[in-house]
Amino acid sequence: MGDFLRDKDESVVAVLAAVNDGKITFLAACGKDDPKESNSLQIGDYALLYKGASIMEDSDGNDALVLTLDFTNNSKDSGSYVWSISETAIQNGAELAIATVFGNSDSYDTVIDSQFTDVAPGETLELRTAFVLADTTSKVEVTFEEAFGDKTGKITVDPSTLSRETAGSGTGQDTGTGDILLDWWNGDWYGWWIMTGCSGDYEDLEGAWWDICGAIDIGGDGTGTVTLWDEDYTKSEPMVSASVSLSDDGTSIYGTMTSEGGAFTDIALEHGDWIVDPGLVDYGDMIHIDGDYENGGDAFHYDIYLRPWGTYWVDVDEEDLPNLYDSWYLPLIDAEEPMPDSIG
Repeated sequence: MGDFLRDKDESVVAVLAAVNDGKITFLAACGKDDPKESNSLQIGDYALLYKGASIMEDSDGNDALVLTLDFTNNSKDSGSYVWSISETAIQNGAELAIATVFGNSDSYDTVIDSQFTDVAPGETLELRTAFVLADTTSKVEVTFEEAFGDKTGKITVDPSTLSRETAGSGTGQDTGTGDILLDWWNGDWYGWWIMTGCSGDYEDLEGAWWDICGAIDIGGDGTGTVTLWDEDYTKSEPMVSASVSLSDDGTSIYGTMTSEGGAFTDIALEHGDWIVDPGLVDYGDMIHIDGDYENGGDAFHYDIYLRPWGTYWVDVDEEDLPNLYDSWYLPLIDAEEPMPDSIG
């Protein structure tokens, strides 16, 4: 059959016919580049990871910009965020005031209370910081500086791209085990994957990409499974079914996940085909799985980028968003719907 290409916003979409056991499957895909920008900031002895933002209502009914950050204390002493980092938010040339956003109507706890929690050396704490917005259309530049030093870092947030949330909502995975590794990895994931270095029957799919969903389930013994499905598969009939192991070794507190067996479409996965270290990814709360498919003369390299289901990709350039992010994903998470077993 004839192939055709189109741009996502006019990026590339490819269509081909694949034959498996006599069954023809039509596949659609788009072309895109890999993510680029980083949201990791090194502020002297402290590391900040920008994980996302939202608009909430403060105690006076004003719109507030609420940022979610991971604060890692790499100093020799325990310390809280509020005594370690000084922050300034600028919008339209004016400094924004700190916002008071209550966690719920029955409590005087605010979303920024965790800033006062002491963090031991080498440990990481997720926290929030909040500012009263002048408007919801102009960009905000937030500067972080060592409280007792001169190291700084900046991020820029566009409120016009953010969703409104209540204080009780969040962007990460559900937690419950108390194990930082398991609580971070386990759960539902969403993103996209891309094919490069294509040859043989896949030659015309160079740069093609698809949205993808996944489920990670790892037990207390550090072993478990990863199930992945894109737009042409389902959770019950997945594209990838892998057995994995999880280690606390790695470049971040989230360790490293390694493949131990299973299958990627119709080829076997083996130990070490995947070595997944979240600390090597530029964006926060993202994992990057890469590997090589080879079946006779048919081959390609694949890169899979995933974030926890429910995460708003507000820190990512538009060209790095999954193709169905706006039309399919956002309506579901805005409605607080669970991840479906199929895409689209």
